[in-house]
Amino acid sequence: MYLEILGEKGCSCWDARYEILLGNLLDPPIIDKEVLFAHIDTLRAVLHEPASPRERQPKLVRQTITFPPPSLGSHNLNLAKEAFVKRGFSYVGQDDSVHHWTRHASKTDTEHVSLWEHDGTVWIWALTPDTELPMKATPITDVWDDTGILPLTPGSVLPISDKVLAVREGKLSPLGIKRPSPILREQERTTKVYETLKKNADQIRNVFDQDVRILGLTAEIGAGKNYEVESYVLGGKAICLNVGNVRLAEGAEERFERRNLPSFASWKSRMYRWEQVKDIPIHVRMANPFQHGNVCEDPERCDALEKKGWDPRESICPQCPVYAACQQHGYLSQPITLQRAKAQILDIPQLFFDPQYSGLLEAILEHVDDTDRLCIMDEAQAHQLFLECNISKKVLEEWGASWQGDALGNFAKALLNALETRDNTDSGTIKRIRATVQLFQEQEEELIDQMCQVNVQGRVVPRGVVDPETGKELAHFTIQFEGGVSAYIPLDDNTTERLTAERLPFFQLRFFVLNEDMEIPMPMAQAIELGILDVGTVANIQAFPTVYQNPNWTFWHQLKRFFAHYTRDADAPIGWNNKVLQLWMPPVLHPSVKRLLVMSSNFSEQHFQRTLPDEDIKVISVKPAAWFVGNRVFQIRTGSYPLYAISDYDSNWDTTGLSKTGLSKTGMRFFLGIRAEIERDTNVKHAIITNKTLTRQLTDIARKDNVCFVTDFKKMDGLEGSFEEAQVVWIVGTPRWAAGLFWLRSQILFGNDEKPLCYEAEPESYLYKDERVQSVCEQHVLGLLTKAVGRAGLNRLTGKTVVLISSMVLPDITDRPETLLFDWEDFEVAGGLDKLPEVIATRQRFEAERDKLTAESSREEVEQILGCSARQANRVLQKLRGGAPLRVPLREQILSALADGEKKTAELVATVDGYPTAVKNELRRLVDVGEIVRVRRGVYVLPKV
Repeated sequence: MYLEILGEKGCSCWDARYEILLGNLLDPPIIDKEVLFAHIDTLRAVLHEPASPRERQPKLVRQTITFPPPSLGSHNLNLAKEAFVKRGFSYVGQDDSVHHWTRHASKTDTEHVSLWEHDGTVWIWALTPDTELPMKATPITDVWDDTGILPLTPGSVLPISDKVLAVREGKLSPLGIKRPSPILREQERTTKVYETLKKNADQIRNVFDQDVRILGLTAEIGAGKNYEVESYVLGGKAICLNVGNVRLAEGAEERFERRNLPSFASWKSRMYRWEQVKDIPIHVRMANPFQHGNVCEDPERCDALEKKGWDPRESICPQCPVYAACQQHGYLSQPITLQRAKAQILDIPQLFFDPQYSGLLEAILEHVDDTDRLCIMDEAQAHQLFLECNISKKVLEEWGASWQGDALGNFAKALLNALETRDNTDSGTIKRIRATVQLFQEQEEELIDQMCQVNVQGRVVPRGVVDPETGKELAHFTIQFEGGVSAYIPLDDNTTERLTAERLPFFQLRFFVLNEDMEIPMPMAQAIELGILDVGTVANIQAFPTVYQNPNWTFWHQLKRFFAHYTRDADAPIGWNNKVLQLWMPPVLHPSVKRLLVMSSNFSEQHFQRTLPDEDIKVISVKPAAWFVGNRVFQIRTGSYPLYAISDYDSNWDTTGLSKTGLSKTGMRFFLGIRAEIERDTNVKHAIITNKTLTRQLTDIARKDNVCFVTDFKKMDGLEGSFEEAQVVWIVGTPRWAAGLFWLRSQILFGNDEKPLCYEAEPESYLYKDERVQSVCEQHVLGLLTKAVGRAGLNRLTGKTVVLISSMVLPDITDRPETLLFDWEDFEVAGGLDKLPEVIATRQRFEAERDKLTAESSREEVEQILGCSARQANRVLQKLRGGAPLRVPLREQILSALADGEKKTAELVATVDGYPTAVKNELRRLVDVGEIVRVRRGVYVLPKV
């Protein structure tokens, strides 16, 4: 209607779609040009003026179909993108924060929709009529229920069904609600007697004075291990505490300061606080070195040289203008400072086992009052004690080029060939590496020497030098190195002293040919001293060859120790990713360590013994302490709820595969309930621990004032204060680990067994056929769940509640009387945690009455207890009275069919008595609730817990 007028205004045909919007503004329609032009200008101003999402009218953009970008800017928008693509929409483009989509609904009609996010809510707005989408700003979750985005709920309202409401009002039995089958059962729990924290602390204190070289201590989080360590120091004893983590080291230092421990020192790396001071002008820093908390004024060059295998204290530090000050107050002062301290705090992984730290360890483990230090490792696991060594493809290529024709060059090329030969099995690669090592065994000494040296180019020319004092000749020949550097060849030891006194460069070379290019091996320190290698810049140092400083711990030594321990190729823990060769080997405790205490809240004695099989090891376990009165745990009894059950990342296997990581219906239900509980009473502080993938869904929850934190299972360290503040801790789902990690760590611990490892498992169930692999799996999965519960402080703080949404059995947690087993339906009936114990007790009473039903029970009694119809009650009684067999529910048929192993969909459809569509729908439902596991597309199996 307005096309001609709009054309006069300079609008294109696409802009003419303003007519639709103008039609909404102009009522009745206005034909006058000037009036219409005024409205168009107003409309354009509105469209380009920022406004709130509820008020903003989206504008149509010129239609140019393009591929949507990999990310629209947030996780929720990316999920919305998946929903649009799945429904056949094409991406048009972005205007400010609004994304435009289009879809051809028919030959004549085209739908246009805008998408944006504001304050955590994703909004959509259809710009064309006659679509299924609203023509006003609407949350996407109100339109589509399969986006995986957590929808908004009004206030603290928990969405419930009519049946749940009836149970809540006492009009229906709790058993009238359909529930997943329970996995945990009340009768499986045992009654134990738990000691007080004080008694446990006494036991821990006695451990420190045990006369055993290697001791393991297992005690729960909060048992007081760290407190007793500090008390041990206060008692005048000396320790070396290695926590292997910067954050934990800083926490230990803060605790020592709070307790006013008189003598302790922490090891700082060269890069400590460098980021905070590196932009300060160098002349300002050098005028007052180490005044800003940093310990080195030239850490980048030192760090680069250290990575190349050489000690910067020999080649960079002596030339530093603050060298003397560093020996008094900086990085170089630390060994002496640590020697004098009663308590040493370090964060160096494998400090006590890795030969590369031998020099440091010997320097700091000096006797204090003729007493050997007690070396302590905190929160360590067995696999972390194994030495991880690696060498890059780049280094092997450098060796092959710079040592061409020599033993090291030949070895590097042979090793690269063994690594890069195409083979379908890892054991084939390991076999070739082992053969390469055996092949070069006779050249071992030469290989070690060359790994510790650089190979430089030079030419000997007949040019000597005369002693200016005596007139005697000091050298007949000079070596001319690449880059214009030269050095004299001394005639003998006496002339060497004179050349040193005269500060003339020299290098001892016994065999050479005049005027011919040759390769000259030398230590890296000497190459730096002569100026052949320039340490002036980081870039120069990064171009250096790589060497080994310790002649007793080169890559050759590492390979030898590795293959001596892992005699079989199949399970040897070694990996090649086309860039780096990694391998792990058992540790050897350094002789300087007279006593070692390894502490952990979740330690496996079996794994510890495997770590140091030739050592006399004693492991002491401290029983968990009693929980404070009033503290409680609610643990779900109906499933372990791994990531796939809470997230729908694999729900559309045919189309999106693993690309979608929104919430499943089960996940939606959990987090809607959690959010409602958080909003119900804003005075109660909450915390949520779950898998990392799910934390991205909870940004709106994390922003709430009464939420202390939302974190993933693997990032709980450093949140001690927040854990203390939280009154309710939600632990949602089972921690997710890559299967390859279990395989690798099983190889590290058990790869030298005569019996090969078996890696078969039920997908996503964490159940392995090999008990050794299963022990590693449980150490990780149960360890994180136990750690999460332990962080809540049930044994040392009051007013704590933990809600554990995983049915994994946790020793000394699941079986406690303070742990109540619940269904999520119980939580929905209760409407919150306050009434949950009462609802659980009611449901348990009805379950007990159900178990007492007999053939003599009345129909009315069955109806009342089971919350079922009269017809269903009659069927139950018919079954109890031995009548005609009843039709078995689809669920029971499916579970029975899967009892003897995995089945394909076609097999289940053929076996189960029911319509194929109903069977498939039930399969999907059982996967969602975690009662069965989808192995791969169209194949299902029972989980085992």
